Amino acid sequence: MPLPRFEKMPPEMKAQILEAGAREIAAHGYEKASLNRILEASGMSKGAAYYYFEDKADLVATVIRHYWLDFVEDPISDLQVETPEAFWEWLGHLYEHPFDLMDSQPWMLGFSKVVWDLPPAVRGSGPLGAVWSEAMAWLQQFLVKGREIGAIRGDLSDELLMQIVITFDNLHDRWMAEHWDEMDGVELERFTRVFVDIMRRALEGPFEEGFDGSRAR
Repeated sequence: MPLPRFEKMPPEMKAQILEAGAREIAAHGYEKASLNRILEASGMSKGAAYYYFEDKADLVATVIRHYWLDFVEDPISDLQVETPEAFWEWLGHLYEHPFDLMDSQPWMLGFSKVVWDLPPAVRGSGPLGAVWSEAMAWLQQFLVKGREIGAIRGDLSDELLMQIVITFDNLHDRWMAEHWDEMDGVELERFTRVFVDIMRRALEGPFEEGFDGSRAR
């Protein structure tokens, strides 16, 4: 994670660095992303960069975490839904939330694809590992909340359910990146609703006896 002084940086300067990093990653991928190009685009010297970040991986992790938090909006702990219908309606809103951002910043589509393509060894250690762990913790809370209100099935392990969600999300981002220019607002909304319906059918499923022998809701 960035050094504490990064958080004290003026907001406009911080935004420049984060956007420059996201654009560079979207255009060149993680391995070929150039710290020098990011610094040049954001108007920061290399010496200044190491004043705020440990290294390139630290900067990239900071960029990924920033935009991921933009996508997920609020913590699951703050989610106020009490019925399965409300839960899935919320998820539809969550998938629609980035549309305005992507409309003004289309490079975000390429950025999200690169994030999903990060090699396991890269996202499993160092600063990127910390960001990935945070994302997986959010997903775990998503499953817990869904089960609490009867929106997510109880006959599959958390590990398998998490892999199902990750696969769906990856598929969604890739398809969107490839077809974004072909769809208007109405088509985007329809696609998202259909996509969330498909995910719901996979995750809701029959509520049979769970792995722990208890009766799932």
